[in-house]
Amino acid sequence: ENQVLGGHQDGYIRQWRIEDGQEQGPTMRGSGGICSIAVSQDGRWIVSGDDENQAIVWNGVTHEKVVHVEHEAYIFAVDISNDCTKVVTASWAAVGETARIFDTASGTDLFPLVSPGHLRGIKFSPDGSRFATASFYDGVRVYSTHDGNVLFDSGDWWIHETESRASVACNGRFVACSAGSSVSLWDCVSHEQIGSIITHSTGIRCIALSPSGGYLACSAG
Repeated sequence: ENQVLGGHQDGYIRQWRIEDGQEQGPTMRGSGGICSIAVSQDGRWIVSGDDENQAIVWNGVTHEKVVHVEHEAYIFAVDISNDCTKVVTASWAAVGETARIFDTASGTDLFPLVSPGHLRGIKFSPDGSRFATASFYDGVRVYSTHDGNVLFDSGDWWIHETESRASVACNGRFVACSAGSSVSLWDCVSHEQIGSIITHSTGIRCIALSPSGGYLACSAG
């Protein structure tokens, strides 16, 4: 609720205090350009995915590397379960996009890769028992985090009928959806839109919500 984290194409990861913009802790350096980043709910862990095919788990307090997991291709999405024990990643590979889930502390894979087509995003459920993938053409699938079995498959479905880059963030109370240069907010219970659409001068690459919903972070460019 009081800090924001960002990664850059030069491989640096920095953390700032929202109140006054002061940088917090030492700057971290990934293996390559940072494509994705996530912070655990308790702030203990940071996970980054880069274009040198590395998923790196960092200590959220000291900013030291804890473990790194080699992938076959660059990692464009990561998430950490609410109990902080699991990390899920989405990356490109020779056989297409793949989702991978591993233990946060050891980097040990929990089950074989899953390969939904045209993967665009990935997210854990609040209780950590499931994770969902969203793909451009093949819709939404929900998997068990215990064995990787598919629990739900929406079937063929174009998430966006345009070529706009889309991203979704959720904190359990609100959902934020971006497409192109705009962001809309939705209530998780009533499913109604909250307020007016937020617009930026350039396309939005990714978004994040704070746990309380008090802050919305947008990365544009």
